[in-house]
Amino acid sequence: MPSAPRLVQRLGLALIATGLIAGAAVYASAAADPDADAVAQQREMREVARLGGTATVQTVKFNLWLASLWHGERLGLTLALLGLVVGGACWHVGGLMGEEDFDE
Repeated sequence: MPSAPRLVQRLGLALIATGLIAGAAVYASAAADPDADAVAQQREMREVARLGGTATVQTVKFNLWLASLWHGERLGLTLALLGLVVGGACWHVGGLMGEEDFDE
């Protein structure tokens, strides 16, 4: 049976592979997000700026960007990136756990 550090590193590799496969599947099957009407969006942002100011406009833009990560093709990219980050973190932690064996 492999040691705990090796298991954590294998888990990291499995997460990376799963994230990339899931991301590619979602990206390939998702329809491109239709662009919103640019004129209507500008009008809406002007109204938000009039009512709430520049900080509110920036907050609304950030919220729209964050919401866009969970739909369509961007969801596939988000899943792939999350798989890489979490799997890479597991791989790194497994490597750090393995260093203990050599220090003794």
